[in-house]
Amino acid sequence: MLSTDFEYSDFSQSLIIGSHDVDIEIFREAGTYAWTLEMEVDGKPVEWPHVFVADKAAYEAAILYLKEHGLNPDMFADEDDYPIIDSPLCQKLLVEGHPFEISIYRGIDEPEWILEIINSMGTSIIPDERFKTDKDALSVALADFENEPIENFLG
Repeated sequence: MLSTDFEYSDFSQSLIIGSHDVDIEIFREAGTYAWTLEMEVDGKPVEWPHVFVADKAAYEAAILYLKEHGLNPDMFADEDDYPIIDSPLCQKLLVEGHPFEISIYRGIDEPEWILEIINSMGTSIIPDERFKTDKDALSVALADFENEPIENFLG
């Protein structure tokens, strides 16, 4: 039985656009130059009659197809540009030998602050509560570390 090695492009990805699941796979046989695009929208394959010289060209073809069919993967791109104000009270601390980051921020148009506690694994804990001041948010974070078992923050 022959085994073929494939190289997968960094442009391969799975997306959720509205209520649609989109899988884009871009790959080539090891040692070759032609990239193959395989795409599924809601589990149904989209046929591509040709191969691509560049993996980016395959990705751009997939995105163009999606846009032409009313599925815009960039529809939330503007949200990434929303200005955020970070509190000067953001800090890193060590609790019972475990590193944490306390991040306190708000949107530029938002009056209330958001508290985010990030553990060493990159897991974020964001309480539902919003705070009138960044000092209130910091106080809650510090009180939580004093009053809660450390295991609650390590998940």
